[in-house]
Amino acid sequence: MNRLLIASACLILMGGISAQATAADFKPDNDGYIHNWLLLTPFDLDEHASEHSEDSQKGFFDKEFFPGVFKATPAEGQMVKVGSADLTWKAGQTDEAVFKFDPKDNSMYYAVTYVTTTEEIAGAVLSIGSDDSSCWRVNGADVLRVYAGRAVEADQDKSKEFTLVKGTNVIFASVINGGGEVGLSCRILDKSGAPVKNVVITLTPPAK
Repeated sequence: MNRLLIASACLILMGGISAQATAADFKPDNDGYIHNWLLLTPFDLDEHASEHSEDSQKGFFDKEFFPGVFKATPAEGQMVKVGSADLTWKAGQTDEAVFKFDPKDNSMYYAVTYVTTTEEIAGAVLSIGSDDSSCWRVNGADVLRVYAGRAVEADQDKSKEFTLVKGTNVIFASVINGGGEVGLSCRILDKSGAPVKNVVITLTPPAK
């Protein structure tokens, strides 16, 4: 009986830890890199995904593969339908400045994270890396597009300036993989070029 009680207590404790981890708040690292993302299961594109030009790939970034995609505020475990496929948003974390995805050729990857600040930060930019092409949106507004076939490194490109509003902001990344490895990197810089670190990163969408 005692063993059963101990086992039950352990299961309850494990369940509590899991729930806390799911709802946890995170911070950027000392250099401002974001390590926590909600990742949608990658989905297939046609052969133009391996042609790293605006003419070939702009349509992929503009297309609403599911309703309201560019203003989506997903939660972990939420499902969406793309074509005939039911895809799931999953939490991901890395210890590195670069987040490497599981590679799948000719595919689209979506990544979302929520950035909460206690004050407005004007003149901010995203400093990103991507493998391959990528499109970046902040609170639904397009701030950067990159058309390139390349390996991902930190700080390959910088977005146009935008304002982080007081409260929760949504960063939405679309990454096209033509073939081979695939990944992204992202941090926010202020108008002086210093990394923005005094923010909270979460994978829990803001209350509506």
